[in-house]
Amino acid sequence: DGDTGTNMMLTMRSTMDEANKAKSGRVSAVAQAMSRGALMGARGNSGVILSQIFRGMAKGLDDVERFNGPYLSTALQEAAIMAYRALSRPVEGTMLTVIKDVAAATRAAAAKDSATVVAVLEAGVAEARRSVARTPALLSVLREAGVVDAGGQGLYVLLEGALRFLRGETRQMQYERPR
Repeated sequence: DGDTGTNMMLTMRSTMDEANKAKSGRVSAVAQAMSRGALMGARGNSGVILSQIFRGMAKGLDDVERFNGPYLSTALQEAAIMAYRALSRPVEGTMLTVIKDVAAATRAAAAKDSATVVAVLEAGVAEARRSVARTPALLSVLREAGVVDAGGQGLYVLLEGALRFLRGETRQMQYERPR
């Protein structure tokens, strides 16, 4: 839509600026810095919800020194809880639904023996794509307009970008349009 992408990008810029200023390389310290940056730089509804996702992730990573797949899943589950709690009337078919679905998918992936960060994030990204595609079925305004939820799509793009970074696929990202 008109400003969701811009709001999410500005929120992420602030998030990453704070992450780069973290006084420690510990996972929990970086997550707290990202949460702070997201909150301070949140723009619009999508930015505020995104900041709550980062807040929940930071909560899920509290006291974590080294990152692994199960910790990522726990962080995403906390992110979903925090995002829903932040709104007095959460609406399904939005980025809230996408983060909830991602958290559920990563929970199942994290329970496997091969629960690396990449494997857990792959499950989350795959579910994010499916969840975004389902948003018009959940929200009549999207269905009538023939579009998916912009915030959900933005969240999918962020997760896919993180996955591609972990896979070393950053050069390919420069030339691709989001799916």
